[in-house]
Amino acid sequence: MRILHFSDTHLGYQAFDVVNDAGVNTREQDVYDAFERVTDRILELRPDVVIHSGDFFHRPSPSNRALTFGLEQLRRICDVKIPVVMIAGNHETPKTIYNSPILRALRSLECVIPMFAEVWEKSEFGDMVIHGVPHINDSRLLAEQLERMEPVPGKFNILLLHTSLGKRYLMEEYGEQVFPAEFEAKLAGFQYVALGHWHNCQKIDVHPNAWYSGSTERMSDTEAGTEKGFLLLETGKNGDCRVNFVATPSRPWLKMDLNDCQLKTLDELIAELRRFQEEYDTKNAIISLNINDIKLEQTLELTDIKLRDIFNDCFQLVVKRRSFSDRAFVQHIEANQFERLDRIFIEYIRSKYPGEEALATRLAERAAQYFQPKDGGS
Repeated sequence: MRILHFSDTHLGYQAFDVVNDAGVNTREQDVYDAFERVTDRILELRPDVVIHSGDFFHRPSPSNRALTFGLEQLRRICDVKIPVVMIAGNHETPKTIYNSPILRALRSLECVIPMFAEVWEKSEFGDMVIHGVPHINDSRLLAEQLERMEPVPGKFNILLLHTSLGKRYLMEEYGEQVFPAEFEAKLAGFQYVALGHWHNCQKIDVHPNAWYSGSTERMSDTEAGTEKGFLLLETGKNGDCRVNFVATPSRPWLKMDLNDCQLKTLDELIAELRRFQEEYDTKNAIISLNINDIKLEQTLELTDIKLRDIFNDCFQLVVKRRSFSDRAFVQHIEANQFERLDRIFIEYIRSKYPGEEALATRLAERAAQYFQPKDGGS
């Protein structure tokens, strides 16, 4: 059989407060476009079954737009009679008993089998059994369900989990869980473990065939430079399984570390930035720029306006500045983090004219006039 595994579509996700011509958050539309591309490939490849390992929606109560779009894409899959089995992830699982699970709404589609109750479930497709353990908030209840969980003898068993299979796959999100180590041995009874939660496609070494398919769109700079897409499984008669990653287009996310800034001139820093801009295709990309070991006066020279002028064709420039690592300077800044702006500016002037004390003093005195409160204000 042929099975298509994808995950972490996060329908309804938004970021950067940028809207497109239709008035939709641009990053939200990126997520919809990525999901639609996967749906297009499903219709092209016609797998026997599609599995989704959690975080179909970004929130437990998605917007009308996110819900409608998700239903429309699933309807396209249903129209060609391909079953879809999915589990709830931590993002779409209600935090209280007073909210109804949103995946319940997907039961209205005859081809979709959503597993969202806090129980282990399974669904059979001929010689294949798909098991699902959705995200469960209560760790004791999760342990009870994992204790009950058993593969079906003589069948090809697939297990869907939305979890961190080891602490290294934590996403630093509210409500996420690490798979209990005492149950890892039970995974050996399944021929394939379809994992969700970690956003980069990756094979896990605790099982011969445990894979994170990754998210369908990049959502942080930890995913910069990685490909997005889905996994295609081909099962054999003897219970073996061949897994291939299939890439799909998504918005580029680039990352640059500008290091040792205190040792370089402004011209040298700008030249380094321009080389990066020329080497990579930055058009419509998100760029994470980490400016490390930078001196205070350099931050006043390397402004956001100057940076945006260099990367003028990118979609979004995310800048993080970190002061240089001289501890005396860092301690001085920490001790004076609420220092008045006039003092910071005067220090900047003196640093620009180190050998011209008289000139620096005159400029500092003149600048001080503009920082004086007016009408007795502060």
